[in-house]
Amino acid sequence: MTEFYLYQTLHLCHGRVRLLDRHVGVLDRCARELFDRPYAPDLRRLERQVLDFAVLHGYPDDLSAFVRLELTSEGEVRLIPLGVSYYEGYALRSVQPDGIGIRYEPPLNGYPTQAREAAVATARRMAECAGGRVAVQCGTDGMCRTIEGAPMAAVQGYTVWLAPESVPYEIPASRFELRLEGAPVRGHRFVAPRSVEYGLLVAAVEAAGLTLCEKPFDMDFLTGADEVFWLDYRGITALAHCDGRPLMSIIAERIAVALEGIFKG
Repeated sequence: MTEFYLYQTLHLCHGRVRLLDRHVGVLDRCARELFDRPYAPDLRRLERQVLDFAVLHGYPDDLSAFVRLELTSEGEVRLIPLGVSYYEGYALRSVQPDGIGIRYEPPLNGYPTQAREAAVATARRMAECAGGRVAVQCGTDGMCRTIEGAPMAAVQGYTVWLAPESVPYEIPASRFELRLEGAPVRGHRFVAPRSVEYGLLVAAVEAAGLTLCEKPFDMDFLTGADEVFWLDYRGITALAHCDGRPLMSIIAERIAVALEGIFKG
């Protein structure tokens, strides 16, 4: 039987775990909804455990490093080493892959589950078969969602368009036959929390003095974009091409500088 779990990837830098409270908040909300149990660890103790774990695996203190935090449906917590960055803090990564638009939408797409990871890996392989490196996820409605399971943005001039990471999913009451405490079960509406990285991207765009537009857009919209990029636990990655069309990374670099400035400030 496949284990069901939630996850967050933590960014460590200079002896601190960045935004640990927000990562725990995402896990807590998802665990309450999907596991029917809270996740409320002592933050100081958890940070100490993560930092000790990093030392155990020989992570340097002068560069960024990454640790994955997994929470199972049984309440078990696991730490998994994900390696060390070439950079100190968030940065515009030097790699610029080619992106291919792929239409897919797994169940509970916006929730950080192993199902989303599997869908991202499958879409990546599909993009590779088509000559790209990463998949630009389009939902069943044709709207762009994420790249590599992380929040994506498109740039036109000095305006940054930020795509919604997911859309609500509703199970109507008519599909239930069970009763709970004598009352009809009324179905359920799943609304995934925004990722920590989505909030970071909003803050970075504003700190860079750019115009932010949080509205859905489709692949046709990207044909008029100057840049397309995404933000994950490592930093910002800009696409070199999207469906064969060349792109720039000037604004992406400006946002990356502003992003790291949030922490240094």
